[in-house]
Amino acid sequence: MTGEHELDDGLAAFDQLGREMAETNRLLRAVQSDQVARRQQEHDRSTEMQAALGQATKASQKALQAAQAEIRSSLLWTGLTAFLIVLVAFGGGYFFGQRAGWSSGHADGYQKARNQEAAASWANTPAGQRAYGLDQLGSLDLVSQCMGHDWQRSTRDGKRVCFPQADAKGNMAGWYIP
Repeated sequence: MTGEHELDDGLAAFDQLGREMAETNRLLRAVQSDQVARRQQEHDRSTEMQAALGQATKASQKALQAAQAEIRSSLLWTGLTAFLIVLVAFGGGYFFGQRAGWSSGHADGYQKARNQEAAASWANTPAGQRAYGLDQLGSLDLVSQCMGHDWQRSTRDGKRVCFPQADAKGNMAGWYIP
């Protein structure tokens, strides 16, 4: 009976081994199906993340394009404003400069005309006629620039004076020169 008992024990052990193998196979299939499910979940999450990343990239590109367009627009308006300010400044400068120049020229012309009128009026006086006569004879430059023979130039009271030759007593008489 020991042989039979051993055979029963061996069959029971073999039967137990078969059940354990079946349980191991069942557990392996469960692990495999869990792994497949996890891989599918990871794949789904990866796909979702790639889609979200694509949307984020598109959104950032749109934001970048909008910012670039805003910068261009701002630069354009800033440039146009600066150009208009410069244009107004040049226009104002020209206008005020032209008016000031015209006023100054008008005043200078009026003063010269007054001086010319005074000179013309003086030229008609007896002294003016004598000066004209000296000029016609070529002596006006000689007298006005103190260029006669042995004439001396000097300064008195901050004015230039011309002295011709001294008289017999050594006194000198002269005139102021311009």
